[in-house]
Order: sequence, then structure tokens, then C-alpha cells
Amino acid sequence: MIVIKKNNLLNSRAKKGEVMGIMDWMFGKKEKMQQVPTMTGQQNDILSQFLSQLQSGGNGMDYFQKILSGDTSQFEKPLMRQFNEQTIPGLAERFSGMGAGSQQSSAFGQQMGQAGAGLMEQLGAMRGGLQMQAAGGLQNALGMGLGAKSFENIFRPATQGFIGSMAPGLGSGIGQGGILGLLKYLKLI
Repeated sequence: MIVIKKNNLLNSRAKKGEVMGIMDWMFGKKEKMQQVPTMTGQQNDILSQFLSQLQSGGNGMDYFQKILSGDTSQFEKPLMRQFNEQTIPGLAERFSGMGAGSQQSSAFGQQMGQAGAGLMEQLGAMRGGLQMQAAGGLQNALGMGLGAKSFENIFRPATQGFIGSMAPGLGSGIGQGGILGLLKYLKLI
């Protein structure tokens, strides 16, 4: 019995839609503005999650925040390790082959200073590049979140319908027919 009621409800809605469709076809529709969704429900959910992460600083935002604040230690560690494990021992080995006390010479100190300055230049350039990339990534992320439109406004113009489009022709036909009838009645034709 519940199934029958459900079917009757569906049938009444379908009939109402059919009646409105026929009425619109016969008499036309008024103009109106309509909001149409531009995203699916799932896309809206993803956008909401993304915007809430932007506000709370979650997940990817932590990465941007670290890089932009100058914390690039995760990228610096491999360069520092390479400097400590390869550059310094390589310089020491080269100078130890020159005899006793050569590692105490000013030339050794100058080479170490130049190697350290080169490392600092590399780290500074890397930091700057990472910060530029992070700023661009953050800007893109904000642009995606803030530029997304979940609805679009659409103007639906009025339509005349069948009767509205026939009325002018019927009016002029009746008018001409009425004039002809009047002229015949007055026996002018």
C-alpha cells in the first residue's frame, strides 16, 4: 500500500510538470533570473574543505608557511652534509699532501673561507627560489579557492507561447473579417 501512495505521489508530480509544460507552451512564461549551480555536490565539498584548510593553515599551508618564514632546513641539510663530508675533507686532503703545517697556513684558511662562502651563496639562492615558488603556489591556491563560482546567474527571457504568437494574426484577421462583414451588411460591396 505504501508503494501505491509513493507511485501516486510521483504520478501527481509528473502530471503537474506536464500541465505546467502545456500551460507554458500555450501561454508562455514571464522573464526571470535563475541561479544555476556550476559545480557538482562533490566539487562544492572539495572547495569547502580547501577553503577551510586555507583558513586553518592545514596540510599544504604548513609547507607554504615554513618556506615563506625562511625555514628551509629540510632542503639545506643535504647541501650541508655534502659540504661537511666531501668539500672539507677534500680540501684537507689536498693541503695535507703539501707537507706538515700546510693545514695551518693562510692559504688553507682562504680556501675554506671561499668554500664556505660558496655554500652560503648556494643556500641563499635556494632559499630565495623556494620562497618564490611557495609564494606563487600560495597565490595559485588562493586564486583557485577565491575565484571559484559555485553558482551562475542566468537570465531567462519571456516567451509568448502559442496563443500569444497567434493573437496578433487572429486580431488582424478578425478585424479584417469584421470590416468586410460590415461593408457587406451595408451593401457597399
